[in-house]
Amino acid sequence: MISGILTAVLLAAFLALTAWAYSPRRRSRFAEAAALPLADDVRARADDAGAP
Repeated sequence: MISGILTAVLLAAFLALTAWAYSPRRRSRFAEAAALPLADDVRARADDAGAP
């Protein structure tokens, strides 16, 4: 009985988190976060290009 309730609660939490993560309002924020590693590469290349 308890395991069934716990399973239902965890499933609901998973579905809520998934809906939150894939909501259109979060898309721009996640796109910005996804570009962060690339920004470091661009900055490093700019520093290398300006070095004597």
